[in-house]
Amino acid sequence: MKNITVAIIAGGTSTRFGSEKALAEFQGKPLISYMLDIAQKISSTILVVVSDEEQEENLKPLVPTGQIVTDPEGEPKCALTGALSAFEHTETSHTLLLPVDAPLVEPALLKMLIRLSPGHGAVVPSWPSGFIEPLHSVYLAEHAYIQGLDVMENGLHKMSALLDRIQNVLFVSTETLNQFDPELNSFMNFNTPQELKAAERKRK
Repeated sequence: MKNITVAIIAGGTSTRFGSEKALAEFQGKPLISYMLDIAQKISSTILVVVSDEEQEENLKPLVPTGQIVTDPEGEPKCALTGALSAFEHTETSHTLLLPVDAPLVEPALLKMLIRLSPGHGAVVPSWPSGFIEPLHSVYLAEHAYIQGLDVMENGLHKMSALLDRIQNVLFVSTETLNQFDPELNSFMNFNTPQELKAAERKRK
């Protein structure tokens, strides 16, 4: 799709996972490679966002296409920092954020979010409980970047704080999105190697 950057958020500490999550294997290849394959089904413009230069060096051999960008030194290792790095470096009007540990995401679901994005500052999946999925969402990049910088300057580090500042956010019910992914496995992520291994059975 034109005028969209897919940004894979691969930074963070991976504390609970116990190792570099982006390098963990899923169905025989590293998660980062799997997520790049998914991203290429959406757009030819791809960013991989990492936390530091060491992580960049580790992932560089696995990112033959797309650009690796590094979070600013000294910033908190959190999703909002990675999102701002993505918005800063995108060269398209909109950016689709994806976490590095979402190998079950359905491209058709993502494409629907992109189709809904014109006229909105963000398009965000939302569960009936009110829980939202800000890392499976589409953002108007420049607007989100400006608002995000202000959020960070005020000492806030959550994606929800950014969404509170973005204008014209469209929340899309998962009850609508399940037509593209009946079990909504797109939103599964994995905090342990055991959880990731169990997820492989869902893709077979």
